Order: sequence, then C-alpha cells, then structure tokens
Amino acid sequence: MPEPAERAAAAPEPASTPLPAPAPRRAQFEVIPLPGVLEQVLEHLGPGTRVTVTASPAQGLEATVETAIALAGAGRVAIPHLAARMLTGERELETILERLAGAGIEELFVIAGDADPPAGPYDGALALLEALRPARRGLAVGVGAHPEGHPFARPDEALELLRRKAEHASYLATQMLFAPVPLVDWVRQLRAAGIDLPVRPGLAAPASRARLLRIGARIGVGRSLRMLSAEGSGVRRLLSPGSWDPEPLRVAIAAAEVPGIAAPHVFTFNSLAETAAWWHGRAQRS
Repeated sequence: MPEPAERAAAAPEPASTPLPAPAPRRAQFEVIPLPGVLEQVLEHLGPGTRVTVTASPAQGLEATVETAIALAGAGRVAIPHLAARMLTGERELETILERLAGAGIEELFVIAGDADPPAGPYDGALALLEALRPARRGLAVGVGAHPEGHPFARPDEALELLRRKAEHASYLATQMLFAPVPLVDWVRQLRAAGIDLPVRPGLAAPASRARLLRIGARIGVGRSLRMLSAEGSGVRRLLSPGSWDPEPLRVAIAAAEVPGIAAPHVFTFNSLAETAAWWHGRAQRS
C-alpha cells in the first residue's frame, strides 16, 4: 500500500474546497501495539502509509511509544495515540515527546483515554492539548469526535468541548461509523457552528464479527462493537455472513460530497492482510 508521507501540511486540495484547512486525502490505519503487529504492518502497509498506534491501560503507553518509533524507523508515518489520563505529568509528557521527536515523529493523536482515575493532572484530551500547545511545538494533532453522541456529555456540551479542542487540532477522526447519514448531518452541524477542521470518518476494516468482538473486548472498545452483535441492531444486517464489509459505507460517504470529509481513519483491529486487500481492491471496484 505505497502512499507518500502525509503531514498536516498536506498537498493542496482542489480550490473548490471551501474550508481553510485542506481535507487530507490519505487514509490512516489504526493498529493496536500487540506482539507481532510491527511485522504485520511491514508486510501489508507500504512505506509512507499513515499508521496510528492506540494507547490503552491494558498495553500501557510504553508499548504505544515503542511501536510508533519502530514504525517510523521503518518508513511509515507513525502517529502515536497520547492518552491524557495515562500520563503522570509534565515530566513524563516531555520525555515521551523528546523520544518521539528523536524518531522523527511530528504528529500525535490525542485522546482522553480510559484510565480511571487519571494517573496525573490531565483528566481529558482538552487538558492535554492545552499543556501541549501543539502549534508552538510544530506538532500536527488529530483528536477524536463522536457524530452519534458523546458518551459522557450532552450534545451542547460536546459541541463546546469539541470547539475548544479544535483550536489546537489539525483534523478530527470519528468513532466507528456504520451508516453515512449521522456523519453527514453531524458535519453540517459542525460547519454551522464554525468548526471547519477536516473530518476523517472512522471505518472498521473488513473482519469477522468474532474477531472484532474478541479484540474489542481486549482493548476496551466493546461499546461500539457490541452494536455488531446486538439483536435488532441495523448494523447486524450489514454483517453477511458474520463479517463486516466497509466498502458500501465508504462509497456512500464519498458520494455525499460534504466539504471537509477527508480520507478515513481505518480501525484495522490488527487484521492487516484483510485491510490491505480491501484498500488495494477499492480502486479496481470504483
């Protein structure tokens, strides 16, 4: 999957895009820093591919940092997730940033994280972003977003929180989506509210339902994945037989032609062979 390296200062988009920030055209692929993932990435995702590395209490931040540094050394555009609630404080933050800078990593994906209670002073992504001040450091930063509702905030609170995080960010990447309409409606609400960052739709890569559920339980994203098996869920109809195909959703989102919707953030669940086969094959299908 050879793709040239992409940074926030991406290649200019068509002049018709009415947004001040260009919508990135290169997809990015999320991996979990489990044993063997580095070898899988090197086999299936070519040099220059954007690869984000998750952070969770189960694996610890060190696994995220080590994997990201190894990927960067192997020519991938490594984007480690930095989980605010896992950081013990400024000293650890600066140490991690220094290690990443030494590896040539200049982009982060900032999340709140699941640690409860927080390990240090950062209780959420906004607190970490304000401490980081990415623009001052020359860092590009992506932040997460919830088109179908924030799990811990009312819609008006979630919008205001996102507005404040957007002041520090280069783009938004959504939670996993399984239908285009909520995304399209939500992006239009963002634009009406003056939030004009590019939005990467979060798509689950092709995988069996059993694999998604098994890995999701290990890394703590069971809330989204439980939708895949819920009786009566519309999502269940998309699994045939027992597997998820993101292509119809990708095509539907692209066809919506909403300004500022960028290339997707792909949740691979470390199914790199299946992910690469789908991503390579999409061009032949279109």
